[in-house]
Amino acid sequence: MSFNALESGRANVARYVANEASRPEFDTKKPLIVTRTPKPDWQPGDGATDDEWSKHKKVIIDPSSTDSGIDTYKLLISAIVPRPIAFISTISADGTRENLAPFSYFEVVSNDPPTFVLSISGGMKDTLSNLLETKEAVLNVISEWFIDAANYTSITSPPEISEWELSGLHKEPSNIVKPSCIAESAFNIEVKLVNTLEIESARTPGQIISRVCILQGVCMHAREDILNENNTLSLDKLKPVGRAGGISYVRVRETFEIARYEYAQQYEDVPVVKELSKK
Repeated sequence: MSFNALESGRANVARYVANEASRPEFDTKKPLIVTRTPKPDWQPGDGATDDEWSKHKKVIIDPSSTDSGIDTYKLLISAIVPRPIAFISTISADGTRENLAPFSYFEVVSNDPPTFVLSISGGMKDTLSNLLETKEAVLNVISEWFIDAANYTSITSPPEISEWELSGLHKEPSNIVKPSCIAESAFNIEVKLVNTLEIESARTPGQIISRVCILQGVCMHAREDILNENNTLSLDKLKPVGRAGGISYVRVRETFEIARYEYAQQYEDVPVVKELSKK
């Protein structure tokens, strides 16, 4: 790391510490609140709940015209929010390098079989190297009670340095794959790599800018006190954490419910549905 980069990093940490000191304390006891929807009396055809959207123009942004790929990255992570985090544990084929790292370019895409998509940007990071070697990993859901430890594993440490020790998190044996589960995590998914897709840079043709990994779940672990009788997890007890823009995280402490509808059931009762069906 260059001297300028080191000084810049120190300055960023100093600003963070100063800002943190001025903020209210983190409320660990804050309950999950279920509110009404933004417009409880909304009817089909009503559209948005206010007209603020109609008062502003939109700016056209060509991703190829921005100064750098970093500009597009900053824009996207501030717009695609909140994002779930894949906190991944991997191990090298010879068992000498164990790695922990969080990734927010991640999502579940199928349930039968459980299938997940993960994008790892940049070069051959430790997680990707281990994953390509062994074709195995564990996805660990991050909760409020260990977010500080999870965040610290994103540090740019050398491959021989274990994020397990840096973070203070504990290993729990997996059932099928070799990488360990994170004991602190309330939900772990053992996965195997089934495919990869290389994404080439539009700015620098020939340069691989990221690798998309397709992962298949082969075993899941759920903490007994958080698992409901209907085989779902209690949101109030899970206390999941997601990513927003910059270095921001989000917590789920407020939610609301909206019913899903079947078209056939709405046909006779909802005027706009009935009228459209006649066309």
